Amino acid sequence: MAYKKVGPPPKNLPPLPRLKIRKPILAKGTNQCFVLMSSLLNCWASNGEGAAQCVSFEHDLKTCMEVYKPEKDKLSTINYHAQRLYPKLRGKVND
Repeated sequence: MAYKKVGPPPKNLPPLPRLKIRKPILAKGTNQCFVLMSSLLNCWASNGEGAAQCVSFEHDLKTCMEVYKPEKDKLSTINYHAQRLYPKLRGKVND
């Protein structure tokens, strides 16, 4: 089977000052208090607000909201590598 000849890379890349990816977030943390709040709302919907069965859910939600501390989003290093490699892709500025 014959192979195609691969030419040099294109010289006409757009004149960007830098390459950048918007919002390079790898993973977002989830808030565990949402589960407790939904269970409390379901309990209230089935038993009425202030029911005796829902007191444990209320207490759990209050302690979760007092203790919960959100995690920082994990950012990707793609922008660092794109900034570093873009001049090599683009070629010489004077050409």
